[in-house]
Amino acid sequence: MSSLGKLRVAVIGAGAAGLCAARHLLSRPDTFAPPVVYELTKNIGGTWVYEEKVGCYDNGLPIHSSMYRDL
Repeated sequence: MSSLGKLRVAVIGAGAAGLCAARHLLSRPDTFAPPVVYELTKNIGGTWVYEEKVGCYDNGLPIHSSMYRDL
């Protein structure tokens, strides 16, 4: 089937849920075109990525992290 008849999906966020959603969409190539995943930060993994910096990123956005150095 050509991509013309397939559903196109955008996944917002490359955290755990976004990556899981993208994987499930990719497992159904008969129904869905490959998804486009948008991520605000430079890393995938969302709050599960350890970030040494606290407070805000250089662009002013707050840093949300569930990971700690000694966890």
